[in-house]
Amino acid sequence: MAIYGACMVTIAAAAKDMSSGPGSLLAAAAGVPVGIIIVLMQWVVGRGVSVPTLWSVVSFALAGICSTYLGRWLVFKSIERLGPSGTAGLQTISPLITAALGWIFLGEVIGTIGFVGIALGIAGLLAMSIGIARSQRKTARPALVMREGSRRSFMSATLLIGVGSASAYSLSHVFRASGVRQWNEALMGALIGAVAGLLVLALANHRQMSEYVRQARSNPKAARIFFGVGCCHFLAQALVIASMKYIPASMAALISMCTPLVVLPVSYFALGNHERLSWVTVLGIAITLTGITLVVLYGAPAH
Repeated sequence: MAIYGACMVTIAAAAKDMSSGPGSLLAAAAGVPVGIIIVLMQWVVGRGVSVPTLWSVVSFALAGICSTYLGRWLVFKSIERLGPSGTAGLQTISPLITAALGWIFLGEVIGTIGFVGIALGIAGLLAMSIGIARSQRKTARPALVMREGSRRSFMSATLLIGVGSASAYSLSHVFRASGVRQWNEALMGALIGAVAGLLVLALANHRQMSEYVRQARSNPKAARIFFGVGCCHFLAQALVIASMKYIPASMAALISMCTPLVVLPVSYFALGNHERLSWVTVLGIAITLTGITLVVLYGAPAH
């Protein structure tokens, strides 16, 4: 959660000089060398890697495609439209989708209090999203000022991007949970996902590659920031995978997607107070923290 939140704020600064296309490709590319280095370090210290099952490799690869190609690309697009806090708010439905998919495909049945915690977490995130939207209307940021006739299409497209991103990440959570429970190698799983996601992303954007290279060369600072974000994303994904060995995918999704708890205060101070914290936003933070507490302490799966 902390890593993802910090990355959102960082991307908001980098996106001013570089579009999401080359940025997402650079971030995806960063995960592969970082993953290889970390896995090699794991071998050097004497911790071997167990033999994987076929499904675990396939599931980690599918998770990487869903998160790296679909989820991350859509998140970057959303950040371009609404900024870091608005994007974080749009991810609120991801834990709910993950809980449904986990129940269908993984047989995860969350305890009653855990389900209440998830519901509170989502309600708090939605409250934060409402508070963010009000703040954006008050600040009248130039990127969001538009004619009334175009506002409806803008919001529809933004909603589609947000729901698509949340669904893609939910699928990736389910695949990762399935993979790590058969093959308890979070770092290798994250590396497999990074390689698969990068390959699909590169194939999907091969025609724009020359333009992406041009943008990266003309904006070296932004390129370095996106590359650094990709390194951090790999670590965050490995941590999420490791957590799913012990807790249901929906709980891991809820905690990892509560990025507004990090994004709001950091963005508030680091980005020059562009986003005013209203009482609705503060209430949402409190509700979300309550939900997370219930999930962590009392959200064990029902038996």
